[in-house]
Amino acid sequence: MNFTKSPFEAMMKKPSHIQTPPPSKAPKGSRCHGCPYWRGIACVSCYRELLGKPGGR
Repeated sequence: MNFTKSPFEAMMKKPSHIQTPPPSKAPKGSRCHGCPYWRGIACVSCYRELLGKPGGR
C-alpha cells in the first residue's frame, strides 16, 4: 500500500543491503588477544578482569 505517489516510497520499503564486516581478532601480543568481548577496539576497563574472579574485587 502506497501512501504517496513518490517514486522513493518503494525504494524506502526495501531492506537495506549494508552489511558490517565481522570484527577481526585482536592483535597477538596485546592484552585483548583471545578476549571474547573484542569488538575492534580495546575496552575502557577489561571485562575479562572484571568478570574473572567471582566475589573478588
